[in-house]
Amino acid sequence: MKHFNVCKKIYISVSLVLLCLIFIVGFTFNGHKAYAESDSDVNVFDRIDAYLSDAFSKAHFPAMSVTVVDKENVLLSKAYGSCESTDTPFLLGSVSKSFTALCIMQLVEQGKVDLDKNIVEYLPDATDGNKITVRQLLNHTSGLGEHQNLENNKIVGKQGEHTYANVNYSLLGKIIEAVSKQSYESYVTENVFTPLNMTNSAATLEKSIENGLIDGYENWFGVNTKTGAKYPQKPNDWITVPAGYLSASTADLGKYIQMYLNGGQGIVSSESIDKMFYENVSVDAAIPYKYGMGWTLINEPLKEPALRHSGLVETGMSVIYVLPESELGIAIAVNTNDYFVGKDLMDRIDWGVALMLMGDKPNQISSSEYVTRHLLYDFIYFVALVIAVLPLCLLRVYKNRLQVGNLPVKIVAIVSLHLLLPIFLLLLPQIAFSTPLWVVCAFVPDMFLTIIVSSTLLFVGGIIKAIFFITKYNKRKASF
Repeated sequence: MKHFNVCKKIYISVSLVLLCLIFIVGFTFNGHKAYAESDSDVNVFDRIDAYLSDAFSKAHFPAMSVTVVDKENVLLSKAYGSCESTDTPFLLGSVSKSFTALCIMQLVEQGKVDLDKNIVEYLPDATDGNKITVRQLLNHTSGLGEHQNLENNKIVGKQGEHTYANVNYSLLGKIIEAVSKQSYESYVTENVFTPLNMTNSAATLEKSIENGLIDGYENWFGVNTKTGAKYPQKPNDWITVPAGYLSASTADLGKYIQMYLNGGQGIVSSESIDKMFYENVSVDAAIPYKYGMGWTLINEPLKEPALRHSGLVETGMSVIYVLPESELGIAIAVNTNDYFVGKDLMDRIDWGVALMLMGDKPNQISSSEYVTRHLLYDFIYFVALVIAVLPLCLLRVYKNRLQVGNLPVKIVAIVSLHLLLPIFLLLLPQIAFSTPLWVVCAFVPDMFLTIIVSSTLLFVGGIIKAIFFITKYNKRKASF
């Protein structure tokens, strides 16, 4: 009895600790931006390099590539960690969307696409295609759902309001193919990569590997683990190539950015660039911004407006900036996806570079932040597993002390702990982050594993307890 009571108290304490930690994590580590005074050092690019070297080490990225350009020159070109040079290609994630938007604008200039026509004009079989315009796809105002794909998409939200959905750009990729009579890979290569001499850029996995695609990493419990390249396998995958799987080196991205800074360089007109940048929709966020055609327009925290887009896939993150007033551009890529910690650190680092270009001090990362934050998440995962394992460890005690009396209370206890709790864990990503479990599996694998293992153990413990209880109940019934 004493042993059981002690274990029971430990179990309750551990459960309370887990709940507290969930609330703590929900309200902390929101990556504050720096609003610092001007630094008077002369060579800003030496300072940026020193800042990046320090931040890279503290963020524990396996590799990072950075290119900073103006209209004519490469101002900074640096590779860190296992990245051989800034010619090494990375998977871009949603930075790919700006390329897809650029291709659409080329077709608009050729009179082959009308931004304000319904997409049924180009994709006759598109669901709700008579209600959605090309412009709405570009600005994510189509009303399509965040987690839909080319197979199941339909209007589920309010049109005209910004809801970021990869399927919008998957459909744009299909429009490019339908109008140009070429594959997306062929079109973007012929009309963007080749004329800009982007020799280390590609729209297929095979070509990306041929170009020397860098090894990708997933983060498991704070440890970056090398994994094979994750790439869309089916046309109806959630994220397709036009929405998120182009590859490019940051040196190539520098050429791409210079094209915008120079008014299009014959790739597209300056008028089309202005439409991409400034014909946008407002998005209410912690730092408000406007989403245009593959670009976000942000007025804070810099001294001037910035055009920006970030990207994230299972094994990497990237970001590009265009600073029109200063006529500068930034491209940064890393080869790991560390969703809860590294993603925030990446965000602060790339803003740090932009801040330094504006004469401000960058966001700082403490030397212990990566480890401390991961330890907190790991402890939460550990506590969840302990809660799931303890009932199995106490099964013998439960069986020996099992009494059939007070039947409703015992049934409620079993149902709550071994049915409702695991169901809650399985639904937690959807409840807390509006994210289905299959997305967690792809982008936060350690969290997914913890949820699946914990839920399974709780279900199993409940089945065994139910068997014990039914057996005991039947024996008692037979004895009367």
